[in-house]
Amino acid sequence: MKKKLFYFFITTLCLIGFVSCSDDDEDTDIKFLYGSEKVSSVSVTSVDKISVETRNAKGTYTVKSNNEEIATAKIDEYEDLITGKKDFRINIQGIKEGSTSITVIDSENRSATLKVDVIIKTVSLMITSQGASVEAENGTPEDQPAIDKVTEEIKSKLAPIGGGFKLIYASQYEGTLIYYPNIQKLSEKVEGTFKFEGNEATERMILKFFYNNTEYVYDPYGGSALTYSTRTSEVRVVFMRDFTNDYIGMTKPKIKKASGALFMSPRITF
Repeated sequence: MKKKLFYFFITTLCLIGFVSCSDDDEDTDIKFLYGSEKVSSVSVTSVDKISVETRNAKGTYTVKSNNEEIATAKIDEYEDLITGKKDFRINIQGIKEGSTSITVIDSENRSATLKVDVIIKTVSLMITSQGASVEAENGTPEDQPAIDKVTEEIKSKLAPIGGGFKLIYASQYEGTLIYYPNIQKLSEKVEGTFKFEGNEATERMILKFFYNNTEYVYDPYGGSALTYSTRTSEVRVVFMRDFTNDYIGMTKPKIKKASGALFMSPRITF
């Protein structure tokens, strides 16, 4: 009986050792990490870039995209903020919609493949409220009715609450725009274009919408010095528009600055 138990004990140890060795062998395979998670596939938009890291690659390694018309891949050296050591990661740049893969080969000629899905970047924004700010030069209490009138006029010139915009990116800075006067009626829409441009005077980006044969110029970063009709916790994006030139001839009161704003909430899609 003792011999049988001893034999069983030894056999069990051998099995445990075999499983452990198998796990160790498996852990030496090249793996990909996105964030802190092991992944076998990733998604990136057609105008964005993501970074993935490798684990268990021996020595130096190379990376190649299997279809550079869909996505490119390059090795990037960086410094770990915690350890201060130099390390490497793979930057994957989306090019156009489709699926491909990248292959890593290390110095021992071992390889691993990561699937890459490239999707079209779209941003949907629903208008949740409007705002307006009017500054008069040497304004007096008697000027307030005129200022209030200008404030309401500016709001009437803005896209309405309940409307929305969909931006479909063709490149990092421009693409197709779809304007919906009411997102509850998606069949009623106007197509146009959008484009981000640098503003040399402010050293910031401006956003130009073109639809209904009209160009609308916005500051997509906005500000908080506004009086707004409604405001909700959903508001996350502000587009400001300058209306000062519309009232440059006004003398009573003399308008120093006039701005309107759209407060918008991002949506997954509409």
